[in-house]
Amino acid sequence: MSTDFIIESIDLAKNLFRKNYRDFISEKPRTVTVEDEDFKLFSFEKMISLTNIDGMEVSEARALRAHAITLNDIMGSTMYDQKGKQWSTLMLSASITIGKNSEGDLLFVDRHDGKTLYIFRHDDGGLFKTKMTLHKLIKAYSAE
Repeated sequence: MSTDFIIESIDLAKNLFRKNYRDFISEKPRTVTVEDEDFKLFSFEKMISLTNIDGMEVSEARALRAHAITLNDIMGSTMYDQKGKQWSTLMLSASITIGKNSEGDLLFVDRHDGKTLYIFRHDDGGLFKTKMTLHKLIKAYSAE
């Protein structure tokens, strides 16, 4: 499993996304509603800021890497979303976190397709596939 836990600069964080999302997130701080939950989207500064998860220091955008290591130790290398789609902890660890709700659950981009948004339930390691994609999110909130 990858050990690249820290994103060293804002430029490296920007390189994780296509131009349309880079422009969207650079415009202003945003709180978005996904599956009736409010998530504060990370600015690039927040993406590279450090947080401690299970004793591991990681950039906020790489939070799933630390969670994946813990889940792998507890549940093994395979997990499932609410629809039964199989996830490896390796794919989870490669996914990029883009926001967080008030309970600490994470909004992230599915590493499988690079566009579908998922919610990671930090308290039980659950994965929830949303109906939202990055494109739909940008379209829905760009008019604000």
